[in-house]
Amino acid sequence: MASFYVLRHGQTDWNAQARLQGSTDIPLNDTGREQARIAAGFMADEGITRIIASPLSRALETAQIVGARIGIAPELDPRLTERNFGLFEGMTIDEVRRHREEMRDFMNPLADIDGKHYPDNAETLPAVIERVFACVNAWRETGRCLFVCHGIPFRAITRRFLNDMYSSPNAAPVRFDEVGGKWRMTALDPDNAPMQQIYNAQTTMGRI
Repeated sequence: MASFYVLRHGQTDWNAQARLQGSTDIPLNDTGREQARIAAGFMADEGITRIIASPLSRALETAQIVGARIGIAPELDPRLTERNFGLFEGMTIDEVRRHREEMRDFMNPLADIDGKHYPDNAETLPAVIERVFACVNAWRETGRCLFVCHGIPFRAITRRFLNDMYSSPNAAPVRFDEVGGKWRMTALDPDNAPMQQIYNAQTTMGRI
């Protein structure tokens, strides 16, 4: 049975403030580090042999905390980096909603596939989905891999492997298994599990 694992990074101060981080390199806060340690406990006995992480510090430190628990040093792949939100990076969710209306004439309708248009200088969601999918496929046959990434890359993985979009709380460890030609996702921490994406829903901040 083919399997791989995915973990969104732990909490940052910008997560707690509901700010879009994107490619901005915001570090974990103390809550995020504790979340990563808890997630590591759920993955310690899963037989993971490789950890592939986004190079942004919040994902890399999360991967390092998990790696220290299971004795594996993370490897970096920039294809797991969070989506660049362009002019919206650093804004809160509420600010983004307001500016979406103000900037409607300047939005790029090709930048998203769920009706949430982003500025012209934002990376398009289809481009994120393709690069993340390429990354996972390039690594997942090389061992029992854990991919440590971000919120939008997590959605990209579920879009391609489950044909649905799921939002992940911070540091919610999951396993993907291929059974009978179809993929399924299992939350390893039942109290901190991904949820099907609902339009305009905010992702939770994960287990505290």
